[in-house]
Amino acid sequence: MKFTELSKKIQEEVKPLYNLQGGDVFLIQKSIMLFKSTLIKDFEEFDYLKLDAEKLKSDYVFEQIVTMPLGNEKRLLILVEPNGEVVKMINSQDLQTYETVVVCVNASGLTNCENVDCTKIDKSDISKFVLTSLAKSGHSIEEVALDYLIDVCSSDMMRISNELNKLVAYCADEKVITHDVVVNLVDENNEYAVFMLTNAIDNKNFSEYSKILNQMKKSQSSGEIYSYLGKYFKRMQYISLNKEDAVIAKIIDDYTAWDYTL
Repeated sequence: MKFTELSKKIQEEVKPLYNLQGGDVFLIQKSIMLFKSTLIKDFEEFDYLKLDAEKLKSDYVFEQIVTMPLGNEKRLLILVEPNGEVVKMINSQDLQTYETVVVCVNASGLTNCENVDCTKIDKSDISKFVLTSLAKSGHSIEEVALDYLIDVCSSDMMRISNELNKLVAYCADEKVITHDVVVNLVDENNEYAVFMLTNAIDNKNFSEYSKILNQMKKSQSSGEIYSYLGKYFKRMQYISLNKEDAVIAKIIDDYTAWDYTL
């Protein structure tokens, strides 16, 4: 299922096993928060546990799965990138017989689970998220400003969320967030800056090229900038050689994936 469907689905029925798949740390964190708010009403210190399962033994994880909840109907166990031994143990169990909901993060080889797609969501869903978030504080945003915010943050939900907090605080007395405010307050990230830089080169717009390059040089060395450009052109080369949509999608997703810390 898509991340956008998760809230409704777990309100209807909570399955015993889930696998959060994808590299968007914001969506992964939000998914875990949804599980916590749904399942854990009290005694969080007893009934909620998050484990980095990459180096854990399956026996220990099994002990956590069979542990009975103390103050809630179900326990919640989060397993971050479980190793093959742990995955094999989970696949061998009938988790319906236990009182623990197991939520894995990017588990490989997991079967009989409900998969949750936590890759970057599309622009229309991001726009809905931004407008809904702003409405809670009584704010709105110009359409051109919204488009720029999403583009400059490379559709990264974590960064968009952080930037929204900054914009709302800055515009406490102004209910409409304008394009000029977003341009002045939101810094371009490297991926967007490199895209604009190469676009300026392609269009032979050397004044724009110089402006972007000088801005990048304020916070980065020449070596770092060349590195970003090299990665960008390498990705474009791979895309030109691989015409299948699935291959292209994986290249782009791998390039933009986050190293997440929950």
